[in-house]
Amino acid sequence: MRGVLLTALATALVAGGPLAIGRAQTVPTLVPTIVYVPDQYHTGGAYTAIEAAPDGRVYIGTTIYDGYAHLLEYTPASNRFESVAEMSAATRERTPGPYAQAKIHTKPAIGPDGRVYFGTKSGKRAKDPRWQEHYPGGHLLVYDPRTRTTTDLGIIKPRVSIITVGLDRARGLIYAVTDPENRFVVYDPRTRAFADRGQFGPPGREPSRYLPVLANGDAFHPMGEAAMSRYNAAAGRVEQVPLAITGQGTYEPPYALAPDPDGRRFWGVGKESGQLYLYEPREREIGVHIVGVATPDGFGPPGVHYTMTPAPDGAVYYTAMLSRAGVWEFFIVRGRADGGRPQAVGRVAPLPRAPAGYRYDVSEHTIIQGSTVTPDGTLIVMQAYPLRLLVFRGLARR
Repeated sequence: MRGVLLTALATALVAGGPLAIGRAQTVPTLVPTIVYVPDQYHTGGAYTAIEAAPDGRVYIGTTIYDGYAHLLEYTPASNRFESVAEMSAATRERTPGPYAQAKIHTKPAIGPDGRVYFGTKSGKRAKDPRWQEHYPGGHLLVYDPRTRTTTDLGIIKPRVSIITVGLDRARGLIYAVTDPENRFVVYDPRTRAFADRGQFGPPGREPSRYLPVLANGDAFHPMGEAAMSRYNAAAGRVEQVPLAITGQGTYEPPYALAPDPDGRRFWGVGKESGQLYLYEPREREIGVHIVGVATPDGFGPPGVHYTMTPAPDGAVYYTAMLSRAGVWEFFIVRGRADGGRPQAVGRVAPLPRAPAGYRYDVSEHTIIQGSTVTPDGTLIVMQAYPLRLLVFRGLARR
């Protein structure tokens, strides 16, 4: 499994001096603070599962292959990590191996009361029946930082993993998407019951680990090139809604998605094309405006655009791995609903090698997995193999 991830997601990183975009913008070099996740909490990887809370603490879900994942609480001010939930203890499952609760893939969903919702995943490929046959099923859990306790809300469905979670804040409901079935499931804390609301992504296709949920409770997932799935929260059902596309450029169903800070719209970025899309849900269709692509001079698609996050400054930030003459470089890009084409905020300086004695696999390429922005505007990007945080202080400040 680890080798598959390294092959599928890897892109090389080589950086040099500042770059000019067109005739107007010079892209500065960004030098992040690098923070290593303590190696007792993982086996080298973590995937998308990172989210900042309103109080500034950051929650990270890790992977321990053939063992039990951790939910970590990271406090940037003190640079301190703490395991607040270990999945063997949280789920009361005691048998390590291929059927253990090895991963937390879900981007944590943080409720208005500060509680943190997340789900577990098998350490093996979810679409391979061999590894799902004896997997107990993914657990939906909630961590309460006020009491420092984690509650297991139950297994969503036997032999099925949880790939992403979300919240309907107005109705007090928790959302989850299954892997590999791509089903949309709602958990009601009042009845303690799960309800399968329908097919949410293309059957047999990899589900996205991103679940944009708007202020009205509606949630979305790509459904091919001409439609998108919408969970209609008011009606309690999944709908297949056609896309009405405007703007110049191509449309590529995105992997990375993020709600706009206005709570009414959401964003996506083409995984290879880098085209930025702004989605405006309507009653019978979803408007998609192709905003454009940020391509520094001499660089171009295909690239890798794998993670996206909203920020307090009203923008969305996403990562771009782009190549020029066979050399790959790492950029941070910003999109604004009122700001025209997306802009490359900067190019990330060369990242140092893992320190001598690092315990786990180190990829020869840069593998970017997740991102979040803290309330003070600090962008944090998570890299796997080695597992470390790239901290860009104040980059998204209001």
